[in-house]
Amino acid sequence: MSSRKNGWASQAFLLKEMVVRDVASRFAGSGLGILWAFALPVLWMAVYTTVFSVILRVPTPEGFASFPEFLMAGLLPWIAIQEGISRSASALTDNASLVKKTVFPVELLVLSVVLAAIVNEVIALFVYAIYVGLVGHLSLPWLLLLIPALLLQITLTFGIGCIAATLTAFMRDAVHVIGILLTVVLYATPIVYPASLVPARLRWILAANPVAHLVEWYRRAFTLHRAPEPSSILFLVAVSGASAFVGITLFMRARPHFADVV
Repeated sequence: MSSRKNGWASQAFLLKEMVVRDVASRFAGSGLGILWAFALPVLWMAVYTTVFSVILRVPTPEGFASFPEFLMAGLLPWIAIQEGISRSASALTDNASLVKKTVFPVELLVLSVVLAAIVNEVIALFVYAIYVGLVGHLSLPWLLLLIPALLLQITLTFGIGCIAATLTAFMRDAVHVIGILLTVVLYATPIVYPASLVPARLRWILAANPVAHLVEWYRRAFTLHRAPEPSSILFLVAVSGASAFVGITLFMRARPHFADVV
């Protein structure tokens, strides 16, 4: 029992160090350094608002003070999901030397990039929360909804990331297919447009899209201040749990062969 606890503790420490190094290396050598983590959300907000609100004139849904308030609650978690999955896809091939070490827990390569994306998301959400507070919509008790949203997001992203990493290890072309699929999911999710613009015959796509449910949770936490629908809770828990189970099972079964193919 003691050796098992020591093993978990050492892996937790290793995971923390990998996440910290990942976040720090992202801005190492740049003039603004870690300040880029705060500046990037503002720049993304300006770009997307200009394109979709000013040029394409996408309407701001009822309940939101501005298009940026509506946009960022969906865009920030999506960036973390997209980054977590796309970087997971190449995590094994990018770290072939570590994969070939029989004692290295290779699953941490996937989990670390997922958590690093979450760290950057949390920083961005802090900046966004200041903006929501300035427009008068921020309610601290409702921000507690972010805790289950983030946990389910991590579970979902890690599960899909394990699948992506496994597929890419055996089929290098999979990384390009994954990139295309992520773009499809972006536009199949009401992030840059309100769900009200989706034709009734296509609403089933939103209902079957776990990212759409997550985005709605974030908007409810920051602005709408309503609890998620019970059906949404059950759906997200089921899909996130299933993705984690399938992803981890596939990853662990393929693990003995990773050193031979990367």
